[in-house]
Amino acid sequence: MGVALAVAACSDDGRENETSPTATGIGSIDTGGTAMNDDGIDPTDTFKLDSPGGDEGTGAGDEAGGEGCQKVDFLFVIDSSPSMEDEQDNLLASFPGFISAIENALMIDDFHVMVVDAGPTPGNGCDGTLGAGRTASAAGQDCGLVGGTRYATEQQPDLVSAFTCMASRGIDGDPNERTMDSTLASIGPLVAPGQCNEGFLRDDAVLVITIISDEEDSPGDVGQNPLPDGSCAPADGDPNSTGDPAAWTAAVLAAKYADPAAMVVLALVGDCDAGGSCQGILIDAFDPTAPITGAEPAPRLREFATSFQFGSVGPICADDFAPFFADAVSVIASACEDFVPPG
Repeated sequence: MGVALAVAACSDDGRENETSPTATGIGSIDTGGTAMNDDGIDPTDTFKLDSPGGDEGTGAGDEAGGEGCQKVDFLFVIDSSPSMEDEQDNLLASFPGFISAIENALMIDDFHVMVVDAGPTPGNGCDGTLGAGRTASAAGQDCGLVGGTRYATEQQPDLVSAFTCMASRGIDGDPNERTMDSTLASIGPLVAPGQCNEGFLRDDAVLVITIISDEEDSPGDVGQNPLPDGSCAPADGDPNSTGDPAAWTAAVLAAKYADPAAMVVLALVGDCDAGGSCQGILIDAFDPTAPITGAEPAPRLREFATSFQFGSVGPICADDFAPFFADAVSVIASACEDFVPPG
C-alpha cells in the first residue's frame, strides 16, 4: 500500500464468517458446513495425501476414469507493504489447516509450494527479481528449502515451518505493489530453464494461485490520493501492474496450455465496492500511531480471479482466513475432478 504507515488491517466487526467465495462454474461449496464434491460425497472421508494407494476409495477424478490431479503447484503472492501485518499473520495461522485439509481431502503426494512478493524486492540475482520465489524470510532467515530450488516440495521435512518462513514477508516491502506483474513473471519467464523458478510449473500439475493484498492493482491509481477516511475509494498513488484483467487471464491460461481445468485462482482482497465486510482504507488523523485499517476496493483483482472456471474471492479483512481456505479445498477438489494431464 502506498500509504506508508504501519499496520494492522481491516474491520473489527467480527464478520469473518461472511467469507463467501465466488466460484464460477462450481456448485460444490457449502459455506455453512462440510464441503461436498459434485456427487454429494464428503471427500475427507476417503482421500489422504500421504497414502498414494488411499485408505479407502480412489483419488479425486478417478470416478470419471481420469487421473485427477496427483500433482499440485501452489503459488502464494503476498503483499508486504506497511498495511499488511495482520493479514500476513492470518495467512500464517491458517496455512497448517489448509494443508491438513488438502491432505485429508485429496490424494496428492507430489506438490510444489512457492511464495513470491507482490512488489519489488532488494538484493542481487533472484533475490532482487520481481516474481522470484522467496528462500528466506523478510528478516533474512534461511528457510532451509531442500533440493536447491526456490520452492518447497513434498521432500521438505517440515512444510509448515518452511512456508511460515517463506511467507513471513514483513511490512517493509515496496509500497508500489505490482501484484499481477509479479504473478505473471513467476509462472512465465522465470520458470524457463536456468531462470529463478525453473521446475516450479509442471504441465501435469494443477496450478493454485493465491493472491493476498489489501490494495487494488491498477495503473489508474496514479495521481489519486484521497483522504484515507474509510471511504470506499482508491487510497494511494502508485502505478501498480501493467495490463488489465483480460490480459492477465489470457497470460495465465497460456502458461497452462489454455486448459481452464488446470488452474485454481484464490484471492483475498478488498470488497467494499461489492457490498462486502471490508471498509475502505482508514488512518486515524488524530492518532498517527494507530494502525491502518480497511482495504482498497479491488474490482480488477476480483474480476481476474472470478474469470476462471475455478476462481474464488474472499475479504482480506476477515479476522480468520481459515473458513476461506476450508472452502477453497472444495474448489481445488472440483478442479481435480475435471483435470486431465496432457499427453
